[in-house]
Amino acid sequence: MSRIANEQVMVLLGLLLIGVGLYASTFGQVFSSTDLAQSPVFFPRIILVLWIGLSLLALVQALWSPSGNPTVANWWRVLVLLLASVVYTNVIGREGFFLPSVVFAAISLPIFGIRNPVTVAFYAIAVPGALVLFFNHMLKMPLPVSRFTHLF
Repeated sequence: MSRIANEQVMVLLGLLLIGVGLYASTFGQVFSSTDLAQSPVFFPRIILVLWIGLSLLALVQALWSPSGNPTVANWWRVLVLLLASVVYTNVIGREGFFLPSVVFAAISLPIFGIRNPVTVAFYAIAVPGALVLFFNHMLKMPLPVSRFTHLF
């Protein structure tokens, strides 16, 4: 039981389940294009298959490794991260990419041990901002936008 109840296995299992859930959600969307390669979900499905495969490999490796991994020290951290991930994936479609990503990063970075407020604020704003610039302006692949503004 201690082999399964450690933080590494729980995080990898969560990543696997989130990847599978996101991949399954792409099949419920209908687009006018009949060509699968021209569909807006073509590239995300490729990324999600890679995500699922890598998380499955890492999960198997973590389960087969010697049980030297510590058990979960604080279940509240795992539950807060799981709850934040579920809320984040459900809110991102309605509220855009940038604002929920900033809030999610501000919640998850301290859980992973980054507790300096300046560092948390910098990464919580810089990483989603860089992704918005990269996808919206360089790749011309728009991310979901907020109902408050068209910029993010």
